[in-house]
Amino acid sequence: MAYDYKIAKAIVEHGGRRAKKSPYAAAWYEAVCEQERPQPLVFSAVDGNVRAEEGVNLTLTATAAARDWQKGERAAAILSSGGLLILDRI
Repeated sequence: MAYDYKIAKAIVEHGGRRAKKSPYAAAWYEAVCEQERPQPLVFSAVDGNVRAEEGVNLTLTATAAARDWQKGERAAAILSSGGLLILDRI
């Protein structure tokens, strides 16, 4: 298994100190690529209500960063403290 997969699985299974204090389960979202490289990547989630731009509030795992993202492609993402973590393509 890839390291990114193992860490994502650990987040879901164990959460963290903050997740254990929260009565709500960790939420996974479907994000859609709105802008592709060479410009900064832009993803939106939650029906376009959350928008994340590379270098501002968007973080990519090594697996996701290695991909060539095209406009309209979907990704699995975690929304946390105003930022969006893109795990991998769906």
